[in-house]
Amino acid sequence: MDMGYLAGIDLGTSSVKVLIMDPDGRTLAVSSRGYDVMTPKMSYAEQEPQVWWDCTVMAIREAMEKSGIRPEELDGIGLSGQMHGLVAFDRNNEPVMPAIIWMDQRSAKETALIKELAGDLLETELLNQPGMMICSLLWLKRHRPDVYDRIAHVMLPKDYIRYRLTGTIGSDFSDACATLAFSVKGRCWCMELIRRAGLKEDIWPQVGESSQAAGHVWAEAAARTGLSGHTRVVYGAGDSSAQLTGNGVIEEGIMACNIGTASQLAAVVDRPLYDTQMRLQTWCHTVADRWYVQGGALNGGSTLSWLKKKVLRDGRSYGELDAEAGQAPAGAEGLLFIPYLAGERTPFMDPYAKGIYFGMGMKHEQAHIIRATMEGVIFNLKECALVLDEMGIQRTKMIASGGAAKGVTWKQIQADILEMPVYTTKTEEEACQGAAILAAVGCGMYRDIKEACSRIVKINDCPVEPVTEHVKRYREQQALFRELYLKVKDLYPRLKTE
Repeated sequence: MDMGYLAGIDLGTSSVKVLIMDPDGRTLAVSSRGYDVMTPKMSYAEQEPQVWWDCTVMAIREAMEKSGIRPEELDGIGLSGQMHGLVAFDRNNEPVMPAIIWMDQRSAKETALIKELAGDLLETELLNQPGMMICSLLWLKRHRPDVYDRIAHVMLPKDYIRYRLTGTIGSDFSDACATLAFSVKGRCWCMELIRRAGLKEDIWPQVGESSQAAGHVWAEAAARTGLSGHTRVVYGAGDSSAQLTGNGVIEEGIMACNIGTASQLAAVVDRPLYDTQMRLQTWCHTVADRWYVQGGALNGGSTLSWLKKKVLRDGRSYGELDAEAGQAPAGAEGLLFIPYLAGERTPFMDPYAKGIYFGMGMKHEQAHIIRATMEGVIFNLKECALVLDEMGIQRTKMIASGGAAKGVTWKQIQADILEMPVYTTKTEEEACQGAAILAAVGCGMYRDIKEACSRIVKINDCPVEPVTEHVKRYREQQALFRELYLKVKDLYPRLKTE
């Protein structure tokens, strides 16, 4: 086997991370640089692509220095990045404005119009929401025609970094499919929807497989980063599918539960299945003949962070809070938490929703509140899992990741509510490792992604098993969770939140 090294670059919303590893998955170095989200007006969320690149350059240089390898020893680079956002270039390949990222809400009216225009196409595409590329692009056409008229190319955030590394413009299936301008089933740009929206037809980039080589580091990037022109750069993936790849979640029947700031539940399928009620999203995976159906919730570890910092004002670690939650019994003695502090997407699509503690009594202590908060996040994900069941999607094994994969109590709650053994991997930076795996395949170190994952991804042997009496208790509470939300949902819009 080629004994060169690999890098995975993950362009997140708050920072860029660079990981360098060997072909067996041993991490040599990790480096990161942070940046801010700009909010020049209410509901806007923008970032400067040049800032992304400057931070990436610094992170690459630091990671290379930490790793101790020579530039010519780095055989491949893979990319992962925040999804949905719009980077627009003019004819000189310069950004026409700051990137409009996934958090942006200005295109709410355009999103509704896209849904109306899509009509019968919508089921073959995606759950739509403001901040997706086609919605932001239509907003520019309607409100900033001076900017829109200058657009010659569009791409997603991580594609901008690959452009700066290689000088080539393109995207990959797993990221392009989340723009709403792409046919998930046909794995191509949905020109019919683009025409219905009256958008330019010649600005959409060519699309390649995630592990396909897009080019080599060109001279301009080599001068900035210290990298070598020998290094091959692959197309990469959206962070969601890169993270799944980094955890080895690429086969049908495997489900992933990731709880970071937000939370996601995803199941891999071998054909593009759709939830007819549009409660879940269906996206292309990094593997050519795989898709995944995902519930992407806005609320996850952020609820525990809110409780820790703003309510308890507790200086202890999350591990200590997890241990305290373990002192309360499963079900928190009747205390139930609706976790919609930031509104919610899947499965209820309710921007007005808020958080609720229900059933609180004199017997409840801090441990009950912490546990109920954690349970509420998983109850919401169980609602997504029930939709997967309705769709007939197999889920025989689950991999947990994110902060909740580290907590003993968190993992037990996941096993008990989702009624599945919970496995974890030894992976620390899942999206970075997923991107590096794609580079390993693109460099010919492995025949395909499956072989690379089997060699690189290390799964911990002992899963956390469901406890029978907990499962029974949680099934009762799940029904109460759903009924409580449905009974109060019409009250949310009447709340005065300003």
